[in-house]
Amino acid sequence: GRVWLLYRRHPSAGGSGERWASYATRHTGDAWAPAVALAHSMNLLDNRPALVPLGDALLAVHSTDGRTSNTQSAEQNDLYATVLAADAPANAPALVDPPAPPENVQPVHPNEVEDIRRVRAYRAEVGGTAYHLMRGEFHRHTELTAHQDMDGLLEDMWRYAIDVAGMDWIGNGDHDNGYGVEYLWWLVQKQTDIFHNPPGFVPMFTYERSVSYPSGHRNAMFATRGIRPLPRIGGGKEPLYGTPEKGSPDIKNFYAYLKHFGGICASHTSGTGMGTDWRDNDPEVEPVVEIFQGCRQSYEHEGAPASPKDAKDAIGGLRPAGFIWNALRKGYRLGFESSSDHYSTHISYAVVYAEKPTRDAILDAFKKRHCYGANDNIILDVRCGDRMMGDLFDLKGKPTLRIRAIGTQPIAHVAIIRGVGSDMPTYVYNAEPNQEEVEFTWTDEAPEWGKRCYYYVRVEQTRPKDGAGALAWASPMWVTARQ
Repeated sequence: GRVWLLYRRHPSAGGSGERWASYATRHTGDAWAPAVALAHSMNLLDNRPALVPLGDALLAVHSTDGRTSNTQSAEQNDLYATVLAADAPANAPALVDPPAPPENVQPVHPNEVEDIRRVRAYRAEVGGTAYHLMRGEFHRHTELTAHQDMDGLLEDMWRYAIDVAGMDWIGNGDHDNGYGVEYLWWLVQKQTDIFHNPPGFVPMFTYERSVSYPSGHRNAMFATRGIRPLPRIGGGKEPLYGTPEKGSPDIKNFYAYLKHFGGICASHTSGTGMGTDWRDNDPEVEPVVEIFQGCRQSYEHEGAPASPKDAKDAIGGLRPAGFIWNALRKGYRLGFESSSDHYSTHISYAVVYAEKPTRDAILDAFKKRHCYGANDNIILDVRCGDRMMGDLFDLKGKPTLRIRAIGTQPIAHVAIIRGVGSDMPTYVYNAEPNQEEVEFTWTDEAPEWGKRCYYYVRVEQTRPKDGAGALAWASPMWVTARQ
């Protein structure tokens, strides 16, 4: 017999655009024959020909959606057949011993299983309500909108979330679930329900909706199936971007759509050319922001850990007006989450304090900003009396925060940030505990009586030699202290 191998690869060396073709090769006994491309096989990366014997040859039945450059050029799917034949008999195989496995391979996360177990076991009772932590993210691209040959299959997104990262939920981050191609949107919707296995795994219905700066890229989230992505308003730049004073008509239309369908959104990479100058916000449907992105950087404030040092260091351009401190100064109530975007793994988690392991509970946690962003499986619990991160409330007396953090490595630095009105936020507390578990209280001894202040906590683990240690950012709480 003869061994045939069919595989998918990008047809160009640069890998630009979402397009992959099938190639076939055969083993001659001592080598692989030069590969041949199957005509009319351009499609997604996950596209598997059916193979049947045809006499001494092989019949491959394969599909194409007619794409020529990327997903946006895709048309209707059609089937084609190719006969694969060899003009020479195969030689006797030259067998060799398999290579020995590498020695002394050190795992990147040697205690990850235990770290995840600890996060899942953590319980918090706040104000008479019991919460548990659910780790996930909702900005992860796949072959549908990879831009180039760098992201995995749609199926790989589920494999990463369930088998690799041990997440409790995930949401697809592809642009319009495939640039508005109906079939691709349907695939994402269908698979989001196929992998719905509560209480163990609870995927959300999500997608990325992108408008360039100053409006910004945002990721939408819903708890229900069947909601199609919202097209952009046509008519040029004015409807898309609007003005700094009045905001963007397109984004306001997006907010109305989210309200109608009960969804939310989060801006991402806010300090880049994909970001925003914060001309728009609606706390009902935009309650959180992606403070860190694994594919790029942090956008907390200029000079913050993991943020771009300057324009040259910025990935995706630098737009300082988009740093999150500027949004907080405008009075926006934004909680924090972290997600991956492209190809990044294991350094972006959006962690919610959920009342139940359900889609509605995950969405509700984000709406209440009961969430934090993290680079690792860090537990971060910040409260003030019977209130928690994300809450808005009045308080009699001085605010006292209770902070608890459990790291995967020693926590090198804890910071408390306070903001008042339109003033620039300031660091009001810094400590270097250098231990894996930290628990303490901090009281604001000089509160701005009668003014709404916000407080949030950031922890940073021990720094490796090449940069910042893993970080976690608790969502702010907005407090009006009264005497």
